[in-house]
Amino acid sequence: MNLIGITKRFMLVALLCTLLASCTWEEIKPKKVTTPDSAKFSLNIIPIFNANCAKSGCHIKGGQAPDLSTQNAYTSLIYYGYIDVDFPASSILYEKINTGSMKDKATDVDRALILKWIQQGALDN
Repeated sequence: MNLIGITKRFMLVALLCTLLASCTWEEIKPKKVTTPDSAKFSLNIIPIFNANCAKSGCHIKGGQAPDLSTQNAYTSLIYYGYIDVDFPASSILYEKINTGSMKDKATDVDRALILKWIQQGALDN
């Protein structure tokens, strides 16, 4: 290899090292969501369903399952297996609003409240 070839390769390696050394990235941290110490079904969860789910053509009696209307939501979720208190993050309800088809219908606070409610035993309170 001649001197010109070596010089070109050296310059190329020096340029690549300079470019790589100047690269930086910022670590993306998950948003910290503030929720109450406890989540209650009637106080925290039903309002989420009423605002986003229990509407005409959606999750009401005669609509898509589960029925999330105020009077039927708890029974529908528990009886039809949408809640898994042993593995809360694997609950069908939580998966649907976290990564599934209903993800765009829930806020980060909604997701955190629903997960907290399930983690606390998914009580009808």
